[in-house]
Amino acid sequence: MKKLKIITSVALICLVFLMIFFPYLKAEYLTMRYGDEFIGLEQQTGMLNSPTYHKVVEYSDTQATVCYVESGTCGNIITFQKKNNSWNLLTWKTVWSHYGSADEFYWPYYR
Repeated sequence: MKKLKIITSVALICLVFLMIFFPYLKAEYLTMRYGDEFIGLEQQTGMLNSPTYHKVVEYSDTQATVCYVESGTCGNIITFQKKNNSWNLLTWKTVWSHYGSADEFYWPYYR
């Protein structure tokens, strides 16, 4: 009985860690695979500075969501839509900002 409790506890802890870290692992994988396609595309907003880094959070053949982080001052989530083999801006949200102007919370959180 004690062994079953230990196994259940360890499995529960592993499940919680997987739930917390899976979005980060997924974003790292998608960024390694597709990240080069989105370098410089944040300039389509006409307002953002060059980011320190970016992470691809979601990706499909027709749509992708990318998190752009600007040198620790703000994070922007930009959704692109693919038309005619070209990624075009669909939506743009500032999800956190050092200056206090942010739209909402977004997971995974990058800073």
